[in-house]
Amino acid sequence: MFSRCDFHPQLQTLLLSIQQALTIALQINNSIVTGFDIISHRHLYTRITLIDFDVGTSAEKGSSFLMEYFCARTMEVKIKTLTPLWTGGVETGKVDRIHETGILGSLRWWMEVLVRGMGGQVKDPTSDDRSGFDAEKYQKSQTTDERQRLRDAGLCDVSQIFGATGWKRKFRLSVSVDNESWQPSVSLSIKPEGRTRGWYLNPGWLGEFKITVNGDPETLAKLYNLLCFMETYGNLGARPQLGYGIFRIIKVENPPESKLPFFFYEERERQPLEEFPDLRTFTFFKLRFTPRNSTWWYTVPGIRELRGNRNSWAELEKLAQNGMIPTTPALKNYLRYHHQWSSPALPHWLFGTIRHEERLRSKVAFSWAYRLENTDEWEIRGWMYLPQDKNGRVFRREIVSVFQDKLGRPQTLLTALGLEATDYSAAKLTLFPSPNPWQIHPIPDVQGFLENTLQERSHD
Repeated sequence: MFSRCDFHPQLQTLLLSIQQALTIALQINNSIVTGFDIISHRHLYTRITLIDFDVGTSAEKGSSFLMEYFCARTMEVKIKTLTPLWTGGVETGKVDRIHETGILGSLRWWMEVLVRGMGGQVKDPTSDDRSGFDAEKYQKSQTTDERQRLRDAGLCDVSQIFGATGWKRKFRLSVSVDNESWQPSVSLSIKPEGRTRGWYLNPGWLGEFKITVNGDPETLAKLYNLLCFMETYGNLGARPQLGYGIFRIIKVENPPESKLPFFFYEERERQPLEEFPDLRTFTFFKLRFTPRNSTWWYTVPGIRELRGNRNSWAELEKLAQNGMIPTTPALKNYLRYHHQWSSPALPHWLFGTIRHEERLRSKVAFSWAYRLENTDEWEIRGWMYLPQDKNGRVFRREIVSVFQDKLGRPQTLLTALGLEATDYSAAKLTLFPSPNPWQIHPIPDVQGFLENTLQERSHD
């Protein structure tokens, strides 16, 4: 009954013996576990799901033992931060250490973006309908497709991996520090000229660290693909809208042997666009430029105003020495306040706001500027998405028009950073997915975009 696993044949024999013993125990005393199901996942690994157990703690532990010790694999991903990492901490405004919860939160957020983009089912994370796993509904489901069976039991496609009430996460994740470099210690209050309010940047974490993930091969393949995508276009940790969490994968130990696609959905089961972050509505951009001198950042709006502040300027000098400059406020200030929007509600909705009880997340993110390794070239990247809610449909045409103008040429963005043409020797702006940025992308285009990204970001 067990599917083929890529471990030693003697262990397969042992697993079969354990299975037979469990079967006999269940026949003798079904008050411990009223039912269990052997589930085969594409012949890659075996998982035992024990459902509807009353006092079956030992049986539950037995299933975990089988999965974790006989079928699980371990992958180690070594990461270097390119801009500060933010995972929160015990003290407000400080990162005392790298918190796994902050890493997991960003992994889940980006996985939701990608799964929606492929047409998968992702529940609203704030909805009352996100109730978790229902063992009774799982047992009553008539489908033979395991993914659909878990959907019938209340688990969306992302919750099946990341867990929900009554359903354990399909992997374990831990973080260890490999090389803790100089750590920022001064909060920066950046206010471009003419602004009474600005952006407050708390010191994040810098250095090299290792993410260790333990899980079945299929789950590891999906997480590996996810990290490759996030390395290229996304971020780790919180506060991406303020430029935190850009990283580079240095090395991967025990990468998954099979680089499976994220997900695939038949056309009949694909979900429509909604108001949540969906890869079909994203546009990504990368600006690369080569400044003629190392002090190019002295004239960046909001930064140049800090030159008279000894502590802040010393912190900026150290950040520059470590290959990063907080240019995010200057670019967001340029896009938000250097255009006459048709409605005051539009920039609040697009760039986010916290006013009274209203809390809107920004749909636009710019990274800090970071120096590319072993070059004099710098890069800034970011993204925008336009969810298909009421405001998204109403504001789309104006927003796209403005972004096509403001982000149409690299010179425009560099001017927003206070640089003149004589201050840099080369500049290039690239938009993704091409050739139709700023538009809603059909699922085949999204699939091709993801496949190209993964082919380019191999860490074997």
